[in-house]
Amino acid sequence: MSVYTPPPHLSPSSIGTFQTCPLKFKYSKIDGIREPATEATLMGNFVHEIFEALYALEPDRREILAAKDAARILWDQKYEELASEIIHERHHNDFRWKSWFCVENLWQLENPKKTRVDQIEFELNGDLAGVTMKGFIDRYHYDENGTIQIGDYKTGKVPSARYEDDKFTQLFIYAALLQELNLGEVSWVHLIYLKGPKMISRRVSEEDIDEVTETVVTVKNEIDKRCESGIFETKTGPLCNWCYFKPNCPAFN
Repeated sequence: MSVYTPPPHLSPSSIGTFQTCPLKFKYSKIDGIREPATEATLMGNFVHEIFEALYALEPDRREILAAKDAARILWDQKYEELASEIIHERHHNDFRWKSWFCVENLWQLENPKKTRVDQIEFELNGDLAGVTMKGFIDRYHYDENGTIQIGDYKTGKVPSARYEDDKFTQLFIYAALLQELNLGEVSWVHLIYLKGPKMISRRVSEEDIDEVTETVVTVKNEIDKRCESGIFETKTGPLCNWCYFKPNCPAFN
């Protein structure tokens, strides 16, 4: 009999959490301890919703003024209150300018009027090699060849080249799941770094799909083993300094 019940589904981000630190995965996905919102996560959500509103418009209306209108409405109706919970009021303008800097940089990477977007904030549910998965794709479209291209917005800094593979793994998992659900073959994935601004793209190969599918199955098996034993070990590293669970982590106590 298992000590813990495995979560009903995995997501690309939860797989990444487990690979980073199994104990952190337990705290968040099995114990259900929710990490509080931070300025960084709030900014990411704010910018994502602005783009969701922008790309819901007809192409000829996707102007920077439309993005400003969306930002103002979202701030007034939702984000001013959310920001007040974690940011002092005197820093609100600074937060809004940093967010707008990310939004404005989109026009340096693409012309929204000419950018095709078929799905925005698309919820993806299904089984990948027997593993129940769930996640949200920022956006994707079918290109002129009939294949899918996935785009993922990032409001953090551009990573060094040695960390790029980790960032693409999430998108490759989405690509594998889209293909598993017969929604289409994915040809390209794009990381859209708005602070850079910089877009990093990779072509998707069958080897990529096979590799991430194997990773998903392996991680699921490793999670089940730890749920049976009740032992979730820690993995320490530079990211520990930003981990919400560090004060209660046995590796530091």
